[in-house]
Amino acid sequence: MALLIRNSFLLAKAESSYGADPTVVNTDAIKIVSMEVNPLTGTRVERNLIKGFLGADRQPLTNEHVAVTITFEWGGSGVAATAPRFSPLLLASGMNLTSVAEVTGTASAGGTSTLTLAGPTFPATDAYAGFPIEITGGTGNGSKGIITTNDGNGVLTVLPTTATFNTDATSVYKIAALSLYQPISTFGASSSCSLVCVKDSNVHTIRGFRGSPALNAPLNSYGLFTITGIGRYSTPTAKSAEAFSYGNQAEPLPVTPKHVPKIRFQGFDPCSEGFTFDWGLTTAFRSLIGCDPHARITDRPNPNGTLTIENPPVATKDYFTAAADNTGASDGPFIAQLGTAETQSSIFFAPKCAISGDISFSDSDGIDMMQIPFTALPVTQNDETRLIFF
Repeated sequence: MALLIRNSFLLAKAESSYGADPTVVNTDAIKIVSMEVNPLTGTRVERNLIKGFLGADRQPLTNEHVAVTITFEWGGSGVAATAPRFSPLLLASGMNLTSVAEVTGTASAGGTSTLTLAGPTFPATDAYAGFPIEITGGTGNGSKGIITTNDGNGVLTVLPTTATFNTDATSVYKIAALSLYQPISTFGASSSCSLVCVKDSNVHTIRGFRGSPALNAPLNSYGLFTITGIGRYSTPTAKSAEAFSYGNQAEPLPVTPKHVPKIRFQGFDPCSEGFTFDWGLTTAFRSLIGCDPHARITDRPNPNGTLTIENPPVATKDYFTAAADNTGASDGPFIAQLGTAETQSSIFFAPKCAISGDISFSDSDGIDMMQIPFTALPVTQNDETRLIFF
């Protein structure tokens, strides 16, 4: 009997502690684009015996583990104030989750692309950076934007995602309830997940999965996350029944001008053909005497991406000077929003990006295109990227 690739599905659930055995149920199913499972890998031990004749020796397998690559679509949950179903994969990829409640009020002051929150207490500096904001009444009603900075006195600077964002003391604002994912450097509860990878009639159950994420968002296609990771090996079993139920994963939106209201890089809003970003985690599976086998995340040395844009005149935006700047003065945020309505939208926000490689060029319909490699740098710690689903 041949195994059909399209008869595959994936269940994933966060673990309360590493390698714990959570009850994975059919409602933990994630819609995927592809799933590659190497069900048994490790290190082969060479013996190199001299035995009076030529021939091979047995090579025992050690440090047994599973390698998995999972690709799924970039999109929201489809349910207000609810994390997307693929959340366990992000948590197992060096991120934590903060659920942020809706914030509403009437501005105490405003201006062009600015708004001052009502108070009397205010969030910490840049606590709202990358968050969506909408004016629901008063001056600017219907305006939307992305908060790029907020100071300790509640003054927001906003990147408009509508034609304008002009406010005053009559403007009623709403910051939607959202799920915020940021990098971590210490790995505890929920920093790993259990997977049930069903490939037609074969079931691969993987405990203690951890991986490294990457995002590819090309123009006129769907944005895709790819998680490449490792976990504990267990013997595959035969599938006994179909068991999957999808939810909390909205129909994705393609990366088009209609669905991506704004991209900004280092203060400039380019004409773009999309971007890639790789969090670049270093992972290793370690089986040591006296210790339980673990998939470990050991480093995040170079979270980096590439943005493809129409080559702007240097009088408009000079990225060459920025590329040659070693002082950090040219560093700036990268912001990309997919979706324009709540429950289906997401924002990728990197507050401090430096051009980190050679700028290159290509031809697209006779237009000179520029590829800008960049690295996301921490502002303080564990804050070089934010993934926001709302």
